[in-house]
Amino acid sequence: MKEKFDFDRIGKRLPYTTPDGFFDDMENSVMQCIKQEVRPLKPKRNLHLWYSMVGGLAAASIALLIVFIPSHTQTKKSFEDVEEAFANLSSSDQDYLFTTYQYDLFMNE
Repeated sequence: MKEKFDFDRIGKRLPYTTPDGFFDDMENSVMQCIKQEVRPLKPKRNLHLWYSMVGGLAAASIALLIVFIPSHTQTKKSFEDVEEAFANLSSSDQDYLFTTYQYDLFMNE
């Protein structure tokens, strides 16, 4: 490699953004939909709706936890490990990686 790459320059930012107030607007629209669909509870009719909503919210919460909470079982690799793995590649694979990641946004900052 021509120069050493500094992984600390990348930082921990995410490449995804949302418009200002997006989550507040989404919360308000969900609450409006719920108010329109939920009527006063009748003994057995609306229990199915409540069970469905609670089950859906629980499933969504679990999915969000799985996606956004980092796993603590991952081991931290050092730059030397990456260099060694790169050195073990064939020259054609190394050339392919160079051309593929030449214009990578995070690597060329």
